Amino acid sequence: MLRSIATVLGAMVWLSATVEPSCADSWELPEVMTYPSANGRARMIVTPRDLDSQLAYFEDMVDGKATPGQREDGSKAARARVETIQGGQWRVVWDRPIPNGVAPVKAIVRDDGRYAATFDDWHGTGYGPNAVVLYGPDGKVVRRLSLGDVLPAFYVDALPHSVSSIDWRGVPRFSDNGSRIMLPIVIPEHGYVRDARTVDLTIRVSDGAASFADAWDWGRARTAGCRVYRAKLAAEAEHKAAFLAPLRRPTINDERSWHDYLNEARARRFGDGRSSWTTVLRKPDAPDYAVSEGWVRERLTDPTMGDAAFATLSEEHLVAVVRRIAASVPAWRMRGTTLYFAVSADRWSAIEAALRHTGATLVQFDPDVSIAQRRDRIASRYGA
Repeated sequence: MLRSIATVLGAMVWLSATVEPSCADSWELPEVMTYPSANGRARMIVTPRDLDSQLAYFEDMVDGKATPGQREDGSKAARARVETIQGGQWRVVWDRPIPNGVAPVKAIVRDDGRYAATFDDWHGTGYGPNAVVLYGPDGKVVRRLSLGDVLPAFYVDALPHSVSSIDWRGVPRFSDNGSRIMLPIVIPEHGYVRDARTVDLTIRVSDGAASFADAWDWGRARTAGCRVYRAKLAAEAEHKAAFLAPLRRPTINDERSWHDYLNEARARRFGDGRSSWTTVLRKPDAPDYAVSEGWVRERLTDPTMGDAAFATLSEEHLVAVVRRIAASVPAWRMRGTTLYFAVSADRWSAIEAALRHTGATLVQFDPDVSIAQRRDRIASRYGA
């Protein structure tokens, strides 16, 4: 449920000092990566599965292929190799395929090379069974953990989400004695926080047992997550109620509200398949008024711009502007385009008369007449 909110809000680009930039939605094709240990005497080299291209990967994902984006002549699985310095040379400790579908996002290795771990899947941070994969001395998997294995579902939903990923952790490390992995878990907060607070989850390397380092700190983080989760539930309920309710003129006469009104009115009348420019004419006494009239002129005189939808902070003034601009538009100049206007009934006839000769298809959205939501949009978003 809450992931739909993140989709509506769009992609968030995370550049926190404690979270790798790869957790964001800008994903480059994965490359061979080398992860040194803290003292530099061990390293883990990760070789991703070879992809043809990002486009091929996404297309194959949609088609449900087992190895999306696979390059025919490339490696068929991700691999990892752990090496240690011995006698001044790198010696292989183990080398084997790893569970990640393409590549992990992050990896760490202990100074002696006996334990290593990878974190998250390429293009899906926080999703799936590979949030943490712990490897033992022979390279065999000690334990795989998903977020659901270590965090309550409400807490995961409360974490910051982008289109493809969940911002759930900071930079992992081994404890000073190497017996545990210290994994900073992001504490949910209202709004995105660049330097998010964290609470340490510990993972025992011998068996993968996970627990929080400080029960009191985890209790406070859990409480914070609960607050954010409840706020998101309330926001989603409010958004759903507005989506289902009849659409009426904005309660606030400002540009953002009218842009939203135009987009929603068009979708309710004609479905989500149509698109057009939305232009709001400002009040004539606004200091930045002139640019908004320029937008109106451009949309009404240039058919290459495509369909356009108009609203205004002053209906009376919009009528005067449309009349003045339309007088210079040649007959049939706008044939093939559709122009939508959010104006009341007593203004519509003047708009229609001014633009009739242009050949444009004219559509009125009367802000005083409510527009019901379409059944197909309800079914698409919330089910039948």
